[in-house]
Amino acid sequence: MFKKSVVGVALACSMLMPGVQMAQAKTLRMIESWPESNKMAYMPAARFKANLEAQNVGLDVEITGPEAIPAFEQITPVSNGVLDLIYTYPAYHSKALTVVTNAMEPDMDKIRSSGVFDVIDAYFQKEHNLKLLANVAVGSAGYHCYLREPLSSDGDWAGRKIRGVSTYVPVIEALGGVAVNTDMGEVYSALERGVVDGACAPQSVFLATKHYEVAKYRTEPTFGQLVSYIAMNLDSWNDLSDEEKKAVEAASIQTEQDTIRIGNETIQTDLKTLSDAGVQVTGLPDASYEKVRKAYYDGVWKLAEDCCGVDLAKDLRSKAVEAGLTK
Repeated sequence: MFKKSVVGVALACSMLMPGVQMAQAKTLRMIESWPESNKMAYMPAARFKANLEAQNVGLDVEITGPEAIPAFEQITPVSNGVLDLIYTYPAYHSKALTVVTNAMEPDMDKIRSSGVFDVIDAYFQKEHNLKLLANVAVGSAGYHCYLREPLSSDGDWAGRKIRGVSTYVPVIEALGGVAVNTDMGEVYSALERGVVDGACAPQSVFLATKHYEVAKYRTEPTFGQLVSYIAMNLDSWNDLSDEEKKAVEAASIQTEQDTIRIGNETIQTDLKTLSDAGVQVTGLPDASYEKVRKAYYDGVWKLAEDCCGVDLAKDLRSKAVEAGLTK
């Protein structure tokens, strides 16, 4: 009994002594671009958190959304080290070289083994003070556009105002539309009030955003791929131990695998729910779809050239073509 008391007192005293600390979890603060209510868009952040914490190396993730910092403004505080992690869509920010993965097959193993990942990572470290951790695709369905009214008899949306970020602009213009760039959180009211006539976005988030309530027509086939990214402040990354870095990398790779699987499992159920809610398919004729497909691919690679350098974009495209990831 005496020995136990001595040990207990010694432990209590050590906790009060300066410089003596008990081991505790390190919390990494993540900002992400979609509210938790947008379940499929939010899902990759939640998967990364779960996968990292399952590594049991004392790293926790605290997620904050666009209610704290608007989506288009999030990269700066992470680059500056105010926050540790960011999960976002490349076209939301300038010099977003990861946008090229949206014009590739969602084969994350090939994106890594082809050298594409390493080139983007090196660019992000130099330009943004960020370490690229993961390219995350929510399934393999890609993008679609949804409209208040069906396509015209010519299979286009000529003269209509269509919401879309930079990657969608060539697609919108290819079928005669006028591109309008607005935050995703404002799209519902814009559709409802007729400020825009339609929008382009990932097919996998159409149900969660409830945009189908005010836009009852969706286009098929889909085009391109939905690939966002998770990155870490480079100083925060360098502060990790080797064991912690391995855990973060393992969690990142696992997240890449999880999000494709979960997205593909969910989309068919979502499409059935949308159909039951009265959403109709307004099919793109072959000629219109070919315009959309070509405009999207060419537009993504042109965006990469404009944002990050012609030579760099061409090098990436060469690597991706050689690996069978793009055209």
